[in-house]
Amino acid sequence: MTEKFENIQFTKIIGPVSIEDISILNGANYFSGEKVIRFRINLGEYDERPTNEILGFFESLKQLLPTLYQHHCSLKKPGGFFERMQEGTLLGHVIEHVAIELQTLAGMNVGFGKTRVSKQKGVYNVVFRFFDEIAGEYAGVSSVNLVNSILLNQAVDIASIVHNLIFIRENRMLGFSTQAIVEEAENRNIPALRLDEYNLVQLGTGKYRKIIRATITQDTSLIAVEITDNKFKTGSILREYGVPIPERIITGNEEDAIAFFKKHKTNLVIKPSLGGYQGKRVSVNLKTEKAIKEAFAWAKEFDEEVIVQQYVKGDTYRVLVIDFKFAAAVHLKAPHIIGDGISSIQNLINKLNEDPVREIGDKGKLSKLVVDEETLKIISLKNYTIETVLPKNEILHLKNSGNMKLGSFSTDVTEIIHPYNIFVCERISRILNLNVAGIDIISPDITKPINENEAYVIEVNAAPDFRMHINPSAGEPRLVQKKYVEMLFPEGQPSHIPIISITGSRGKTLLANLLKFIFRKTSLNVGISDSQGVFVGNHCIRENVDFDTVHPSLILKDPTIDLAVIETNVETILQYGLGYKFAEIAVVLNLDETKQEYFEHDHIRDIDDIAYAKSVVAEEVNEPGFSILNADSELIADMAFRIYSKAFLFSHTDANEDVKAHCLKNGKAVFIRDEKIILFDGQAETEILPYGQVVLPYLIQEPYVKDVVLAFIAIMHLQNISHEQMILILCDPSMKDYVQAALLQ
Repeated sequence: MTEKFENIQFTKIIGPVSIEDISILNGANYFSGEKVIRFRINLGEYDERPTNEILGFFESLKQLLPTLYQHHCSLKKPGGFFERMQEGTLLGHVIEHVAIELQTLAGMNVGFGKTRVSKQKGVYNVVFRFFDEIAGEYAGVSSVNLVNSILLNQAVDIASIVHNLIFIRENRMLGFSTQAIVEEAENRNIPALRLDEYNLVQLGTGKYRKIIRATITQDTSLIAVEITDNKFKTGSILREYGVPIPERIITGNEEDAIAFFKKHKTNLVIKPSLGGYQGKRVSVNLKTEKAIKEAFAWAKEFDEEVIVQQYVKGDTYRVLVIDFKFAAAVHLKAPHIIGDGISSIQNLINKLNEDPVREIGDKGKLSKLVVDEETLKIISLKNYTIETVLPKNEILHLKNSGNMKLGSFSTDVTEIIHPYNIFVCERISRILNLNVAGIDIISPDITKPINENEAYVIEVNAAPDFRMHINPSAGEPRLVQKKYVEMLFPEGQPSHIPIISITGSRGKTLLANLLKFIFRKTSLNVGISDSQGVFVGNHCIRENVDFDTVHPSLILKDPTIDLAVIETNVETILQYGLGYKFAEIAVVLNLDETKQEYFEHDHIRDIDDIAYAKSVVAEEVNEPGFSILNADSELIADMAFRIYSKAFLFSHTDANEDVKAHCLKNGKAVFIRDEKIILFDGQAETEILPYGQVVLPYLIQEPYVKDVVLAFIAIMHLQNISHEQMILILCDPSMKDYVQAALLQ
């Protein structure tokens, strides 16, 4: 846990209900197709005491969290969970719903949970979704604490819990713009990988990956960003190209500011020269030398050089350009209060923040206004204090920025902006070579050309906020994240490399090595994660890895990789979840119920549970893809009925009834008939070769080796390897030598 969260109490209240273990499953897993957190909960003396037998429990929980009424539960209607409690449900189920609701109240609508028994009496696996793992852990611990507090008749501060969750959300989750981009990408089946604690994200995988930070892309010009970071230089360049820019100077000398004021006989704006300040230390409409000197000294604390600029009357507009084309425009209004002659400035701010539309952070239509150094300075420049009673009808602006996170108000004007102004903004993005730009204009009327109504371009931003367009305070939302993702991944362009995922009780590594053998002879640069290590092409970059979600990501993040092969064992699925989003090909080789290590997990009772866990690999395949399934195992063959991809069956015999039925429906299959390998491609059969001619460094008649060979042929077929090439590969003595050497490493 980072230092930011040291003051948030994760203390577990000692009570009858206890937490035995907490684990994070970051990929599709035994419990869910999405990431979840699992709490192993011991109900102790309350194991077989449902809620309707615990005096006052329902009433206490309902009073603490009345919003649980919205939980439908299995009854699928509002109030459903409350009905379940009144009828009687176990406390593990209650903990699940409370953990979900606490996150919901903090603006994280996770909406999924389940509670399952374990093999130990009185111990349950409580599972629920999370957006941030620290928030999920805190919600789960708080949920157990809440239940214990009710049982022990202790007070619970729900508001404090929700406040802490909001704090975690605002400090750890992706910013609004980045999250909108990620969600849009995932809607298009483009994988997203977060690369740091802030807004650095990878979209796509392997050679197709694109890196973004907030709304800056890997294709954004560094020179363009550096130029726009220098606000004075940006203005000077644009002026040379005929763009209307206010009169301005840059100086570190206060006397120059006073001289500029006297020369131009105009009110001034004073601000730091460097970008990235988001309105910090900006002072506007300065009318006196005294105010100018104060504002200059204040700005200079932030930056050695200060921009002294002509004050321009009019409204502030933000024009968004994506891929050098106009995307949207909004009218921005800084937060303000209007005096009533009775209330202090502080009280007026309090009333402003009482608006239910205003929320903490940047996730709502409007943000709550925070009284900070900037606000206090603005007030002081008016010769007021926070306790001053604002005169009746006087308007006091509390920020000098249109940044919505600071509480500003945005109104969409995309449909009414004048075409000439669109032309100017698109031209600016081209002049600066900035593929994503937020251009600020001050104009009396944005429906008129800026060269005809004394309007000016005042700033260009290299990482513009999308929130004001996607979620404006008023007007039509503009889903600009769609245009952003389209810029990165034009229609028809791939976004992710193919993944071949292999699971099974025996033969996974053998199959992975066979695939290494065939792919090393192609032009493809293949990344492989198996029990022997992580390989890029012919090079091992990490040896003898433990199975988790980290090692597949090493391959998926690598921009040189064309195709990935990932060995996925059941322990990975149970402990971590899959390390990828979707595969193109999944292989389920076999099931061995004699492997005792399977049953060390507290929620695995029998081989059916193991099959259910392995089925995650088959289920997480893109619809156009294939799941290669062992039809000789009834539990594996049954997976064909719950997958989204197409099934490709294999069997040691042509007498297998599932294979027969599958082929009659034009499904693909590979099987053995009269000791010969037969491939059915959905239309016709082809004899590949006698099984005994396959060259492998193993007892060829071992059942699991047959599984591997048949799955290998299925994969080669799906990779468009011809029958003739298959025969050459399967009979190649060097394949035997290669695989044997690899397995002995």
